[in-house]
Amino acid sequence: MTSTNKPRRTPAASPATPVAAPLTPSADWTALLGDRTPTPVQAGAIPALLAGRDVITTARTGSGKTLAFLIPAAARGIGMTPVRGMRPEVLVVTPTRELAVQIRDVARELGMPAGRITGGITPGQTRSEATGKGLIAGTPGRLKDLINRQELSLAGLKYAVLDEADELLSLGFLRDVGDILRAAQAQRAGKGHLQIAMASATFPAEIRAVAERFMEDPQRIDIAPATPASDAANPGDVLGGATGATHELHNTTRDDVLDLTAARTREALREPGGCVVIFSRTKHLVKRRAEKLGALLPTETVSALEGNMDQKKRERTMTLLREGQSRVLVATDIAGRGIDLPEVRLVIHMDVASTAEDHVHRSGRTARAGRPGTNLVLLIPEQRALWQSIRRKLPAPLHPPLTREEGQIDKAIQEKQGQGRGGQGGGRSPGQPGGAGGRPGGSGSARQAQAQSGDRPQRPRQGEGRPSGQQGGGRPARRPEGATPGTGAGRVGPQRARGRGRR
Repeated sequence: MTSTNKPRRTPAASPATPVAAPLTPSADWTALLGDRTPTPVQAGAIPALLAGRDVITTARTGSGKTLAFLIPAAARGIGMTPVRGMRPEVLVVTPTRELAVQIRDVARELGMPAGRITGGITPGQTRSEATGKGLIAGTPGRLKDLINRQELSLAGLKYAVLDEADELLSLGFLRDVGDILRAAQAQRAGKGHLQIAMASATFPAEIRAVAERFMEDPQRIDIAPATPASDAANPGDVLGGATGATHELHNTTRDDVLDLTAARTREALREPGGCVVIFSRTKHLVKRRAEKLGALLPTETVSALEGNMDQKKRERTMTLLREGQSRVLVATDIAGRGIDLPEVRLVIHMDVASTAEDHVHRSGRTARAGRPGTNLVLLIPEQRALWQSIRRKLPAPLHPPLTREEGQIDKAIQEKQGQGRGGQGGGRSPGQPGGAGGRPGGSGSARQAQAQSGDRPQRPRQGEGRPSGQQGGGRPARRPEGATPGTGAGRVGPQRARGRGRR
């Protein structure tokens, strides 16, 4: 969740503004946007937040949600003045380090003293970043750690934002987020209502029910939510997405998927400017494919982004992309949530996403702020079953035209897919006949199907919303039995547990 509207500093948000007082309806908060017209999500959410309401907003990525929740704080003077120690008035909780840095930077453009608390930086850097800041953006694990050590105080907190709320409130993040909000309520005892805003491109129905436990009579702001497909698993789900993009699907093979990716990337970058984002399922595939694409695209700098990279490398990668020195990014789903890149002309799914929500977030990297863009699924036979389960749950505007081949599920291919070497790092497929999410019409989830293939979902690293009780260290998942190093291949079906790895 990001904003592509760049704010301009104006005197409209003077520190002298009463801190907690709602603005009058006539107040011109649009001055904080400069000469830009408010987006629909900004026009809907900002007045409600200015009035002191809790708000849940769902809108497609690139629709200006970052400013939609920052402007109400700035316009009321909340978080606009330096504070003593680490005692913020505004707290923004995000699932990734990159998004925390991005929100910090947008807040600074509004004139807010802003810092970040994430993994990947030393305790000294954290204190320097967060001390005296009226607004802090951070990842759940690090925030909770500093709260527990009483280094971060929430006694002065007036406004909290859960960004990418569907990810934060999924089972893996619920405990840390809940602990943070409960700590804020306890430390603020007797100081009135803590205003909470939640924003995301997707809001599954079961997650919304959990989110509302922390809010008082929240106002829903759903901006043109796409209508789910008629056979979606839960009609109550709201999925946004890059509805302005052109959505395509190309049937290919393991042997050809890398060459096809290079050809489409080369075509998209024929003109100066812009970039291409290529999604792969695993960290290893990201590294391998980035190297191979670098050889196939000698005139382009191909960058990789995955969770095992240290913070300096991750920040360097983002700087290269934003400055236009690199125009090709190969990434895991870490790049699907909230990262704002300049003019992503093409998103390529070299591997099918694990869930419909992940596909929506990936697709939302392109066609932002009214620009054109293309969202391309490269479908190998091994992943057709998984793709069918994902397609059924996508909103209609994100459906690529249906092809005859994608519905042809060959059981022999599904059964043999993990036993040989993959061509050009084609990746493992979670879709298995008879497995969860692997059979047309199957009722299992895509994540369960992923587990059956041995391709485990990525776990958050330390300081990035890691669920409480897990061991840190960011170790990569064990390779499944029978896997051949470097191929992304593994045995089909459930595997016997090995050693004492994390469950």
